Order: sequence, then structure tokens, then C-alpha cells
Amino acid sequence: MLAAGALLALPSVASAQDSPRVVIAVLPYGTTVEQIAQVPELAPGIVNAGLGSVPPAQTLLDVTQGNRVNQNLYDGDLPLLYVEDGRVPADLWQRTLDRAASAPANIVPGLLGSTLERAEVPVVTTSGSDLASLMVVNRDGVVSVVSDPACRLGCPEGVSLIRATVKELPSIVDSLGGDDLLIAMASGLRAEQTLLPIGVAGEGYDGDLTSDSTRTDGVITTTDIAPTVLEHLGVDVPDEVNGSEIRSSGDRDPDGVADLQARLDNRPSRDLVLLLPLGIWIVLTGLAALLWRRAGAAMALRLLGLACAWAPSVLLLAAAVDASEPASALLTGLGAPALAAATDRLLPGCRGFALACGVTVGFHAIDVVGGSALTKLSVLGPNPGGGVRFFGIGNELEAVLTTLTLVGTGAFLATRQGLERRTGAIWFAAVALIAAAAFAPGRFGADVGAAIVLGVGGATAAVVALGLERRRAILVVAGTGVLALAALVLVDLVLGGAHLTRSVLGAGDAGDVADVFDRRLRLMARTFTHPVYPELLVVTALLLIAGFVRRDRVLAWLGDGWAACSGFVGALAGVLVGSLANDSGSVLLVIGTIYLAVTAGFFWGTQAEAAEPPA
Repeated sequence: MLAAGALLALPSVASAQDSPRVVIAVLPYGTTVEQIAQVPELAPGIVNAGLGSVPPAQTLLDVTQGNRVNQNLYDGDLPLLYVEDGRVPADLWQRTLDRAASAPANIVPGLLGSTLERAEVPVVTTSGSDLASLMVVNRDGVVSVVSDPACRLGCPEGVSLIRATVKELPSIVDSLGGDDLLIAMASGLRAEQTLLPIGVAGEGYDGDLTSDSTRTDGVITTTDIAPTVLEHLGVDVPDEVNGSEIRSSGDRDPDGVADLQARLDNRPSRDLVLLLPLGIWIVLTGLAALLWRRAGAAMALRLLGLACAWAPSVLLLAAAVDASEPASALLTGLGAPALAAATDRLLPGCRGFALACGVTVGFHAIDVVGGSALTKLSVLGPNPGGGVRFFGIGNELEAVLTTLTLVGTGAFLATRQGLERRTGAIWFAAVALIAAAAFAPGRFGADVGAAIVLGVGGATAAVVALGLERRRAILVVAGTGVLALAALVLVDLVLGGAHLTRSVLGAGDAGDVADVFDRRLRLMARTFTHPVYPELLVVTALLLIAGFVRRDRVLAWLGDGWAACSGFVGALAGVLVGSLANDSGSVLLVIGTIYLAVTAGFFWGTQAEAAEPPA
């Protein structure tokens, strides 16, 4: 009878809790998604470790903050932190607080621990948790420490952070009650490790992990952990928290999550896949002009423009077949020119250019609306592994697709004989609206940049087509931009507020909104003082200056009609405004200007072929 009574008493450790518990198990560096998924109760996923490459301590701080910003927005580097006996040394912690206060955002180290303490939820970490304890320290950089063996027998009520191995996970899962939650995350060892395996066990977690922060199956962010813990324990989530509650989606597919991690960790280099082919194409264009003079330059510039228009479609194909870096480079370097040559022969002039632009824009629109399966894996698309963008088209594609949308529409309208200007303006407005409907909200939340660039660009093309006087044209373009943002806010609210409304409308007060704009402006300015492509930025500036000085000649290359000119000027306006309104301004400016330059070259080549050579 005594033995039976003892056996009946054992499960009470897990089941007799008056409130749900949360156990955060930190697994050794090198733990894989497949190893975590060996425990069938754990929903697998990968967690983005930070915005770009951040030190492991920053990853842990982002968990407790529930918010994060680009490292460039802090006034200095994170001090070399350590935790001893549940306490961060006072001087190091004060430096951490001062650094967080310097960022234009509500960054509160220790927010999770302090919020739990105010709600009278116990928070403990086991001896030996060391740096991982940063996830649950309070605003003073302190957390209670309990013995490791005691927690192994059944962690106490509230939140417990422990170090564990994969072999210990089954016993930890068995110790959980029906309302308890286990979050098991692999630790990082270096800044370059941007994706960490993670698993969650608890009621409702039976698929792959996701959240409204990423809207990507299998991927969450560090800022999602704090709201998940608080929501599970019934504690109000502070306004400073920017993450979303972790949930599971679809069927459990650990192999798919592991494959996604491998593909995101090993994406081909843009320098090799994009810039190298582009450089070779430009060199060959110059050689053709030297060898065959005007005729060679005309042919080569037409092919260069068409190849650049086809290249993003080729990159989608490379993502679909999971091509390696060398294969992607060859596919782009040879495939795009081959398509360009076929197009120039079968559909010469504006018809072929309109086709190339339409196919590229259309393929991306279909992919984004359908779930962005290929866009996020394309070399030119956004990389969820970097943590900056998990949904939408990204800044590089924003510049490319906006330019191709408008210049492609202009090229198409240039083939329509006798088209009235009013009808052309309607075409520009309608195409820009359709493209914005696909790329701005998409399926993943509001992409503010795409809405602004397409709205301003489409409106500019329309007013140029109508020939409005300058003051009215400015009012129309500005009003269109405001309407585009208002529509985007409405769409984002309806779809759940994944980006725009959460960062702006969800801000606590006017100061928070000011922080959002300050943060974007500082990031935009930094992209010009510390550009990703410094040499190309210099070339871009020279191209823009030369284009402005010789603007009459450049616009003359677009032909005698108004259609191609309207599309080109609209794309130029969109690129310039987008560069100032985007937190990756210089990147958008460089890529947009490159596409505008090759578009101008295409139209020059088209005109030069039809014209008699000069005396």
C-alpha cells in the first residue's frame, strides 16, 4: 500500500500545479532540427538569431526585450557580457541599458523577467545556465538560481530556464503537465550563425512553428519567445514587445524545416550570381561597340536591356530547381542573354521588351500572392535568414519590379497606334494599382516601400502621359502616395497587422511613432555613408548627374511618342522617392538606376537600328 501510494504521488510534480509552467531548455551548440524532432511532442522550427550577424549575447537579449533593431542604430558595440550566480556585473549591465536607450526604439533589456515578476510569476534559472540566463534576467540584470537536479525532477511553478541535452528532452516532456509549455532552443556560438534550431511542446503545437512576425512556415524570430511565454501564462504583453506569439502551422515536417534552414544558410552569393554576369555583359557590350561601332552598340545594348529584364525570371527558375551557386551563375549568365537574343529576333523593339518585363513582373506577382515560395529563395529576393524581411518582395526586387512594371507598361503602350493620352494614363494607374495589390500587401503583410514606390511611380507616369502642368502634377502624385499608404494601412489591419500597423499604428504614443521614422531615416542615411556597393553607388551618382544634364537627349532616345517617356519618368520618380523613404535607400537607388540605365540603352539601340547613321 505504501509503494502504491508513492507511485500515485509521483505524477503530482507535473500535474498538481495550480498554474501553467514554462520551461525554456537551452540545448548545446550544434544541435540540429532533426535531433530536436526526434521528440515527437516537439513542433520543429528555426529561430532567426538577429538582424544580420549579431553576437550570441545580443540574441539572448533580444529574447527578453521582445524587440530588436539593426546593430547600426546603437551608439556602440554590446559589452562582453557574462552571468555569475544569476547576476550580470553591475557596470556591464548599466552599459547594456545605456546602449539600449541610445536606439530609436523601445528596447528594454530584462523586460520579460521584470514583467513576470510584476505579475508575481516565479522566474528561475538553474546553476550552470551561465550566459543563457540573459533571456530571463529582470531589469536589474538579476534572476534567481536553483539547483540543476531539483529542476530535472520537475521544474517549479512559473518560468524555468535550464541547460539540457537532446537525450534529456523526452524526460522533460514527460514531466510536463497538460497546461505546461516547453521551448527547446539550440544555443549559438558565433555571430555568423543566423538560424538556430528550436522546438516547442505543448497543447496546440503539432505542426511546424511560425508566427505573424515571419508568416513563413518553419521560421520564427527571437522576439516571438517573450510574447509566447507571457500569453501562455496569461500575463499582459507590454507595449514595448514587438514580437508575436509562436504557433504551429500545417503538418509536422522536420525534414522540410531542415531543408529550409540549409537553403537559407547556403544561399548563392549575389556578387557571383548577379554582379559577375552583369559585369561580363557590360564588357561585351563595350567590345561590340568598339568592333562594330554604331551597329554593334545598338545590338549589344538591346540585348543588355532584354537580358536584365529576363534575369529575375531566370533567378526564380534557379530557386525552383535549387541550383547551386555555380549553376545559378551559369543559368543567369547564359540563360538571360539567350532569352534576350530569342526575344530580339522574334519580337523586335518595344513588343519584346514589354513581353520580358511583363513575364518577370507577372511571375513574381503570382509567386508572392501564392505564398512567396520561390521569391524568398531567389538570390535577388529577401533572405529570411538575415532577419530583416520575412515577407514581401524585399528592397532589391522592389527596385527591379517597380522599374520593369512602369517601363514595361510604357513599352507596351508605345506599340498601340493612335492611343489617347487619357487612355494611357488609365493604363499606367491600373497596372501600378494591380502591381501594388500583389506586392505591397501580398499574403504576408504590408510592404510599405512597394506601396510608396509603385504609387508614386504610377501616378507620375499617369500625369506625364496626361501632360499636366507641374503644380497639379505634384499635387496628384503626393495625393496618390497618401492614398496608397492609407489603403495599405486598411489592408494590413484586415490581414492581421504584420508589419506596418504593428510598428506604426501599434506604437504606444507619438514618441514611439517618431522613433519608427527616426529609425528608418537613420538606417537610410547609413546606407549612403556605409553603402553595400560603394563603387556602384559612385557610378550611380555619375549616371544620375549625366542623365540630368543631358535629359533632353536621353528622353529623345525613348522615341517620338509619349508612352515610353511616361513609363521611364514614372520609374525614375519611384526609384528616387523610394530611395529616400526606404531604410535600404542606397541599395534601391543603385539597382533602380542600373535598370533605368539599361532601359535607356535598350531604347537607344532600338532607335539607332531604325535610324540612318550620321554623316
